[in-house]
Amino acid sequence: MASFRQMDQKHISAEVSKLQWNPTLDLIAMGTSGGDVLLHRLSWQKVWSIPPAGTKDSTVLVTALAWRPDGNTLAYAYDNGKVTLCDVENADKVHLIDVHCAVTSLNWVACTDPPFSLAPPFYVDHSEDFLDKHYSAGKAYTGTSKQSEEAADGFKNIKNQKQFHILAVGLETGIVHLYAYGMFPFGHVDVNIDPDGKVKSKVISVTLSADFEILVVVLERKEEDGSYSYFYRSFNMELLSKRMEEIKVVSLKYGQISSLLTYLSATIRAISEAWEDILMEVDLKLHNYGLQKEQNAEESSISDDFLELLVFGNPSDSLEKFLMHDLTESGLKKFGHSIEMSYSNIQKLVLKRLQSVATSLFYHVTEFKGMSQWSRRFADLGLDEATIHEAVMSVGSFLLKATELQQVIDNSMKNFKSFFRWLYGVILRLSDEPVPVEVSKYNQQDLAFVSEFLKDNFIDKCDANGKKYMVKLEKVAQYLKKEELQYPVVTSGNPWVKFLEENPCIYDTGMVFPPHPKKSLVTMFTEMRQKVDAALKGTWQIMHKSVTPSSTQLLHRSTQPSVPVISSISSPSSNCIYMVVTDQCPPCNHFYILREKTKVNKPRMEGVGVKFRGDDNVSSENNFKVLDVQFYNKDTLSVLLLEDVEAGCPVLLQLPLHHFLDKMCPLTQGPVASSSNVLVVGALNYMDNTNHKRLDGVRAFDMAVSGTRKVVCVLFASKRLVRLFEMEVEDEDLDESSRMDESSRMEEETDFKSP
Repeated sequence: MASFRQMDQKHISAEVSKLQWNPTLDLIAMGTSGGDVLLHRLSWQKVWSIPPAGTKDSTVLVTALAWRPDGNTLAYAYDNGKVTLCDVENADKVHLIDVHCAVTSLNWVACTDPPFSLAPPFYVDHSEDFLDKHYSAGKAYTGTSKQSEEAADGFKNIKNQKQFHILAVGLETGIVHLYAYGMFPFGHVDVNIDPDGKVKSKVISVTLSADFEILVVVLERKEEDGSYSYFYRSFNMELLSKRMEEIKVVSLKYGQISSLLTYLSATIRAISEAWEDILMEVDLKLHNYGLQKEQNAEESSISDDFLELLVFGNPSDSLEKFLMHDLTESGLKKFGHSIEMSYSNIQKLVLKRLQSVATSLFYHVTEFKGMSQWSRRFADLGLDEATIHEAVMSVGSFLLKATELQQVIDNSMKNFKSFFRWLYGVILRLSDEPVPVEVSKYNQQDLAFVSEFLKDNFIDKCDANGKKYMVKLEKVAQYLKKEELQYPVVTSGNPWVKFLEENPCIYDTGMVFPPHPKKSLVTMFTEMRQKVDAALKGTWQIMHKSVTPSSTQLLHRSTQPSVPVISSISSPSSNCIYMVVTDQCPPCNHFYILREKTKVNKPRMEGVGVKFRGDDNVSSENNFKVLDVQFYNKDTLSVLLLEDVEAGCPVLLQLPLHHFLDKMCPLTQGPVASSSNVLVVGALNYMDNTNHKRLDGVRAFDMAVSGTRKVVCVLFASKRLVRLFEMEVEDEDLDESSRMDESSRMEEETDFKSP
């Protein structure tokens, strides 16, 4: 085994609570005690930082970190139940999960590559052959184009993955949530010792085997007498391993649907931003004009005044005063231009994004319904055809509402343009100004547009007190509010609507989308999203029913919380999952190596203890306590030791695993820490000059290791200082390491003395 050397020693601006190396890049993620998430290079250059998600009145703690197996995405969890997936390059949020409960552990595992097969895949996604690509809207009329474009392409974060991987989220209530590709919530498992009992266990460690055959957790349970018990539990994940390919397909479909829903949400926000309240000013002016007529006891209404002006060409005195002094020529030009720009922008958003994306969503939800009907493949996943059909109908109804909005915009633009051009010409004539030819030209169609506008928008009604009020001009904004439409589209003359009213049984065929004439676009979207979300929860409801307990092993008991150090790794070649766990909270006397087979009918757990002290168990610089232990790779353990003397020096050790594999023995039902069947092997004989290093001048706390990057980061007890080591170097580099050790010791002597 090659020797290792110190690379550097660095300060940290805040106390560090979590450390996690990137599996493929020379990057290390850190969670601080203040709730920040930091990313540094191996050179300790800061890449980015994410501030805490709390408020001024409350703080949140980073409880867990996990890298996606390809290293491109980091998952970090808070004690408020939020799990965020962020991009490694710029810290942009890729996905947000809210489990509504404190997250206590994260683990992101990739499936081993399946054996090569000549058989074609049972499902191929052809959506790109039929659907338009969804581009972002122009920045001229929306500020959310980047967000919506990233959302529309978000499923590519899943689709481009070469390996199927699962993010396991452990909670303080003894529940584990499983997310395919880190996004699709396809199942949860209750891992409590007594799921129906009042005493709940906290998941302090969770992992999946690389073949997804078993789920392994370590639990902390507070007993009724106030003591604490720590358990190892494993579960057979039969449905997951059996239907892995189907879950991958459903996960891809979930990614596409979820991304499109996010895109639609961003589009609706963009439409709301593009709509301007300029017409509200016109409404207000007309409303004030109506009040003045009432105060002057005029018998004619607003609509009468405008109709007389249209038919006879002469305004009443009050209308002339209103046009010349309230609306004015410049004001009318401003209103006309603003309304045309606003409606034009909304029209582009509806045509190019809303309807196009909703059509794509309909395609994917309909294909999802087809999967629910493919019982041979997908029946085990709990896809409910009736629930998915409701989602299909809801998306269809949303498409109808989007088309309705487009028609309202078309009619409004056409009528507003004619109305304001007509009024502009009237004001110019009243001002004795020359009227441009393009304004004075009127044909019969233009007059019909103005007449229709007056008919639809200037109808006076009476309230309970007999006072007159006027119907609003603006009819687009009502579609962007979560309330019933005040002015729904009149469809009484539509022969298709009349046919459906006379034959309501047609709706029972499931082939006609309900129109919902009184609902707004926002209301329809909210209902559609709820039904689509319900359709995607089939596997979530069924997965926990298919999980069966495999092994349950008591690790140790203590009168006070004594959370052990835990590290695990899966070995696909031997179909085993390995776990190392200390006998109690460090510093402790020894640790255990546990092994469980993943492909056997009858569970078989084996274990062996490892200690670094002589048989006399007397404190000595030749005896060591265990501070931390982690899997460096599947063949080696990285062990952080402490000399068992006052002011003892830490020691970093690379310990080959093969020394202990043949010494493992089956575990009994009793506590591992007191089981007479577990052999505790002394490991002092396996320490030599090439595999361990004294860390002079260091008060070590714990460490983070990376076998793929061949580095170890040792965190000091002050939690504000780290020392970095390169683990596989040639002998000629060791002299430089020695000089660096001495320099660091002298430079940071005061820091080393901090607790």
